[in-house]
Amino acid sequence: MAKPNPLARGLEKFTAPGTPPPAALSAPAVKGRGQNRPGARKGQVLIGGFFAPEVHKQLKMIAVEGDITLQELLADALNTIFARAGKPEIARLGRVLQAGDN
Repeated sequence: MAKPNPLARGLEKFTAPGTPPPAALSAPAVKGRGQNRPGARKGQVLIGGFFAPEVHKQLKMIAVEGDITLQELLADALNTIFARAGKPEIARLGRVLQAGDN
């Protein structure tokens, strides 16, 4: 004879005899990635990478010294890459670090 399952016995206490078991909870509809973006980020994508902490620190220092945001600094870097590849400089965010700014 099989050993009685104490969990099943415990569940019997909470359900009345003849009551059907509760329906499985349906999972909420899963939205696609990026559908809950704030208005300021609509139509934009994240570009990133993993680097050593020293790289992050140095980028932040350059941004502070240039009185710009890290995102503006990265836009300037992307535009430099685009120019070197002969592509239009399309990364625009506002003021970017100019040559000679410190």
